[in-house]
Amino acid sequence: MADQSISHIVVRAPNWIGDAVMCTPALMDIREYYPHAKITLWARPAIAELLRDHPSINAVLLYQHQNAHAGMRGKVRLIQELRAQEFQVAILLQNAFEAAFLSLCAGIPHRWGYGTDGRSVLLTKAVPVERGKKDLHQVRYYQRFIQQALGRTFPRRMQLVACDHDEDSVNQHFPEVVVRNGEYLIGLNPGSVYGSSKRWLPERFAELADRVLDHIRQFAGSAVTVKCVLVGGAGEESLANSIASLMQATPIVLSGKTTLRELMVIIKRCSLFITNDTGPMHIAAALNVPLVAIFGSTDPGYTAPFGLEDVVVQETVRCAPCFLRSCPIDHRCMTQITVQQAYEMALRQLAKAGGSKS
Repeated sequence: MADQSISHIVVRAPNWIGDAVMCTPALMDIREYYPHAKITLWARPAIAELLRDHPSINAVLLYQHQNAHAGMRGKVRLIQELRAQEFQVAILLQNAFEAAFLSLCAGIPHRWGYGTDGRSVLLTKAVPVERGKKDLHQVRYYQRFIQQALGRTFPRRMQLVACDHDEDSVNQHFPEVVVRNGEYLIGLNPGSVYGSSKRWLPERFAELADRVLDHIRQFAGSAVTVKCVLVGGAGEESLANSIASLMQATPIVLSGKTTLRELMVIIKRCSLFITNDTGPMHIAAALNVPLVAIFGSTDPGYTAPFGLEDVVVQETVRCAPCFLRSCPIDHRCMTQITVQQAYEMALRQLAKAGGSKS
């Protein structure tokens, strides 16, 4: 199809925050191929919030899967909303059968996606997942689909946009994380919505944070302000509070208190962000924030911070990667990662960023 023949596209976004960040290079590929089309992002609320200002999209169609679009009546309502916009193409970055089925029911004539989850018969362009390609980094997995569907793709970094309104909101609601010239903010993200298998030990997060803060004070001088902030989603408040209670320093605890847009701004302000393999890790990578990324049950070859593979701390154990939500044995993939290993990585990242010396 000629570029100019397509004027209205809907893109079904992935459901997880990390996956949504990792699909942004693919979004940019779509925009470059269709520079004049209206591109609408079809996404769940959290993903819509995260990507609403991305330059590759023009509008958002909110998929309220737990409210207005829940159940059979909700799906009929969603189909009607999709149909009313008269999309010409549905590009399905989410792999589920549901996305293809709803697109078909909405009468979208061209439906493109990976031929996963038994949905190939519902797609007009079903891209096969080649044998050996399932282990691609997720960024490349999305871009490979665009290459197969559209014929080309380009090397890109992940991209997120924090607007002035988001900055103002953080300054108003959380003035304690305002960072002035010469000040340092160290971010800790000790949780994981996915499950406990991806979480490093709380006492080690606490010890690591104290050591990093002490190192920066020694390097920069006692007159310099060094702050630590604990972030995380709703339900992770007790984890953050337990880590704060173990620290010698007094951190700012914001777990469960921020919107996703505010979290993005706070991460962007960090001199260093120490995190498990979670969505906020990918947010930090997209915002070019120095990282220490702690991996246990998952595979960095698939989900490492894209373009920043040298930030990963991991121990090789026979049972990893298992991708289980909780460890059925002794959590050795995490218990074998020492504070010293993570501390040495933190010093390397600070030195690369010009914020410290190892």
